[in-house]
Amino acid sequence: MREKKKILIVDDNYDVIATYKVVLDRMGYGVEIARDGNECLDKIEQEKPDMVLLDVLLPGLSGSEVCRRIKDTVHTKDVPVVAITASLAAATREKMSQVGADEFLLKPIDVSDLNRVIKKFLGV
Repeated sequence: MREKKKILIVDDNYDVIATYKVVLDRMGYGVEIARDGNECLDKIEQEKPDMVLLDVLLPGLSGSEVCRRIKDTVHTKDVPVVAITASLAAATREKMSQVGADEFLLKPIDVSDLNRVIKKFLGV
């Protein structure tokens, strides 16, 4: 049996995390959770997830700073980071693109969009 692909969810909203977790569990992925940017950076070091779903607005370190650090670190730079935001502002997308976000999803996330992005990066 092949090992499940791991996806790290980074969001400070418990309801959002719970929703993503249920959806990803049903899709057959392993799920790790971080509630803020520092916890995300710790988890990515320990767990080396296959993908990160990163909320742009986080307490403490911003999503853009977390993404920049992931992409600037040799052993995590290839991990796909999907920026998740409720903002339609072009500036938000531009900022996240500048720090290396691989894709964007708009909140609330549509399950078919999530599935499309996962298949794009994880090929499953």
